[in-house]
Amino acid sequence: MTLNKESTIAHFEHSIEWVQSLTELTDKEWRRAIADGKWSTAEIIAHFVPWDEFILKARLKEFWNDRPLPQAPDVHKMNQQSAERARKEERSETIGRFIAVRTKLLQETKKIEASRWTTPFLIGQTELTLSSYFQGLIKHDLHHMEQIKKVLSTERR
Repeated sequence: MTLNKESTIAHFEHSIEWVQSLTELTDKEWRRAIADGKWSTAEIIAHFVPWDEFILKARLKEFWNDRPLPQAPDVHKMNQQSAERARKEERSETIGRFIAVRTKLLQETKKIEASRWTTPFLIGQTELTLSSYFQGLIKHDLHHMEQIKKVLSTERR
């Protein structure tokens, strides 16, 4: 799958609509772990927020500065903090935060010239393009979306 700007934008739009649809879940569905030892839907959705914020603040405007981009923050720590926050806040707040930051990411993505989609840049020693970078992010989104869909479909039978 080679990603271009249009398919990335379509994914971001779909993800916003899909997360918005989660407002219809019961509180039990929203807070139940997707499997033993795994996060709940609430925690999964909440963990997208700091990563989208990181992309917006630390990566998106720095992609073509001819110097390596900063490494990502501590994954475990950032995910743990977002999961803890999700356990304390209302579903509407978690969903609202996701929609707000993903909408901003969508808007900023729309501003990127299509020609930039194949321009290489570095993260550490790894050379990427926007196409390959967003492909990884979307694969991650889809993995979690499938987990949630699967657990909801088995709960609702």
